[in-house]
Amino acid sequence: MNFLIERNQLLEKLDDLIKANPENEILISLKNILYRQDSILKLDGALSRAIVDSLDIELDIGNKILSFEQYYKNPLNVVESEELKKVIKYLINKKITINFIGKAWSNVDSVWIYFDTILNISKLREKLSLSDNIIEHKNTDPRSGLELGFIDKITNEGVMGNFKI
Repeated sequence: MNFLIERNQLLEKLDDLIKANPENEILISLKNILYRQDSILKLDGALSRAIVDSLDIELDIGNKILSFEQYYKNPLNVVESEELKKVIKYLINKKITINFIGKAWSNVDSVWIYFDTILNISKLREKLSLSDNIIEHKNTDPRSGLELGFIDKITNEGVMGNFKI
């Protein structure tokens, strides 16, 4: 599943509903709220609150938006790699803040999740019994961003932390 693709599909459905019901301010408001959700990290329950507060909302689109928001609020749902999910779950349980979720590099189409911490790569690899499919990634170029973390060789997804030179 891809957050932006699914968001854009919901926006198209809302556009169609608005064309059919141009006076429906609730649909217009939902579209505006959804449009501002351009990152998984911005999902803050605003969509759910708007739908719950508007009981006369068209049921089908309301349910789709609720499902979308609930699904993407969980960072474990945005990666396929079961091994990286173990890393993500471990870091979330340690209450480490996520800085970014999405496509991090122009030449990478997979989701990368960035945590606001310096990852102890060897400790995490041992503690979570990560396989050889999970490789270390280190970027030491201060112009493009210092980072250290893991990439799954199969899915090309990444979990990164900060890196200090």
